[in-house]
Amino acid sequence: MAPLWGHREEADFGGTLLAADGPDDLVVLIDRDACIGAGDCAALAPRAFAIDANRKVRFVDPSLESRDRVWDAARRCPTDAILIERADGTALYP
Repeated sequence: MAPLWGHREEADFGGTLLAADGPDDLVVLIDRDACIGAGDCAALAPRAFAIDANRKVRFVDPSLESRDRVWDAARRCPTDAILIERADGTALYP
């Protein structure tokens, strides 16, 4: 399934780690291997995340979601499948 966000090309990190531009110059990454499909992310930040037919997180458009909602979604993920970085690559969460 193609991402809907379209702001950043999907980066190939050798697995199922996907990256997208987030709010306020953040970069949001999702680790689809770590995702168990709990759905908290999609419930807390529906403009950023959705759960696909395979019960894995995918991007909608994280840049349209509020910074607080993206952070809340990352913190609520039971497997830390959502990562947040600065644009320079500095890890912020987890």
